[in-house]
Amino acid sequence: MFFIGEDKAAINFLRVNKHYCAKRLWKEYLTKNWSLKGLNKLSKKTDVTVSVEQLKGAGWLRSVRCNDSIELIEQLTLSQEEKHIIA
Repeated sequence: MFFIGEDKAAINFLRVNKHYCAKRLWKEYLTKNWSLKGLNKLSKKTDVTVSVEQLKGAGWLRSVRCNDSIELIEQLTLSQEEKHIIA
């Protein structure tokens, strides 16, 4: 379940200031169609970081485009081309 920014801010406010648990949020805001599992996950994140923003460094690593990888791929493609020319 994805939460929009306004929902995240409201959930964060209610968790931190009013001490709402995920189940209470889920019951009081049934019209939002939030999942209890999603609220639990967001609640755990709020408890640890006191924020709902994504942490820096979270997500996929971007090591694919480092210079070492580029050089290795160039060497491999050149070696393959040489094999096809000789054969």
